[in-house]
Amino acid sequence: MKKLVAGGVGSILMAGAMMAAPALGQTERKTDIVDLGGKSVDSLLLRYGFDATWAIDTQNILLRDTYRDYYKVTLKAPCPKLEMDRGIRFFPALSGRVYSHLRYEVRDPASQPCDIGRIEKIEQDAALALRATLVKG
Repeated sequence: MKKLVAGGVGSILMAGAMMAAPALGQTERKTDIVDLGGKSVDSLLLRYGFDATWAIDTQNILLRDTYRDYYKVTLKAPCPKLEMDRGIRFFPALSGRVYSHLRYEVRDPASQPCDIGRIEKIEQDAALALRATLVKG
């Protein structure tokens, strides 16, 4: 009887531990990838090269590809280098398919990398509204 009770308690403890752990086959999300519908996805296809980039502020970057699709890149923390307008490089490059299990950065040879927290495809109207917030100098 004692073995039966001990086995039942062990099974309950094991089930609880398994529920607390991530599901098998899932990887840790390092970057939130969001599709046009606002849904978090494991990957997103960036079909074309970017022809324009705007630093909206020290934490948000707007990208436009050659087919006029827009992507908003949000950094995990403010990145002062975006104020300096020295050009923006991404590592690894934002081309082809981006994945939630990879860590992406904005890099500049003169300063520390800044981590990207979110890459999302956005509607043209939302992108144009973001561009309108830029301070005209």
